[in-house]
Amino acid sequence: MLRLCDLQQAFAEAIVEGTYQTATAAMATDGMALRSVALYRGLIRNNFVQVLRITYPGLHRFVGACYFSVLARGYIKHYPSTSGDLFLYGRHLPAWLQRIEAPPLLVELARLEWACHEVYQAADSVPFPPDRFQAMASADPSRVTIQFHQTVRFLACSLPVHRVWQALQPDASPDVAIGPSLPEEQTGLLVVRSGGAVRVIPLGWLEYRLMEALSGGATVASIEQQAREAESGVDFTRLMTTLLQAQVIAGMSLKEGV
Repeated sequence: MLRLCDLQQAFAEAIVEGTYQTATAAMATDGMALRSVALYRGLIRNNFVQVLRITYPGLHRFVGACYFSVLARGYIKHYPSTSGDLFLYGRHLPAWLQRIEAPPLLVELARLEWACHEVYQAADSVPFPPDRFQAMASADPSRVTIQFHQTVRFLACSLPVHRVWQALQPDASPDVAIGPSLPEEQTGLLVVRSGGAVRVIPLGWLEYRLMEALSGGATVASIEQQAREAESGVDFTRLMTTLLQAQVIAGMSLKEGV
């Protein structure tokens, strides 16, 4: 007789890999065990496919239900769930698509949708008080750093995938055509949750790099200098206005000893 831990391991392998012999032999001898485990495996796999479909609705809509199911079942086999928290399940799908050499558009679309998923599920941040902002605005910009809300992601893409994402939204105009490919173009995206809805804001490539540096702890003065020295030119005031209008700033702080 198998020990409990060995039976659990065999059952897990039966669900993930479809290798039933060890588990079913230890469970019953009337032939019903194989049918029961196979049925349970089918239900579990279907549930995980549904989880991926909910997490990646645009990708599902773009490739169709049949092809998405094939991708999802391949993913499930190579990335079985290791947690009861289904929020995290699916985070490796972009890497999986890249591993199987899926078209770059599918990879980038999956990356964008995972960022949207994280932003939608993120905890709310405490609003930044206006009076605090005015006080920090008058401080030495070489010491000022900015913190962003948890409901914010900056994403670098090799394609302008936001165009496809927008066309795939349920409220998008049916007249918008979705092509099978996009021209290669370095694109920065700001993904933010506002009013309970996720927004994807396209950024110029230099704007994206400056915002990413700002989110990484660069001072306001250093970002302003980079914007001023850039060959293509970036309006720093407009950059900050974009951040304020998007309501993504959670706080500001002063670096010590600068």
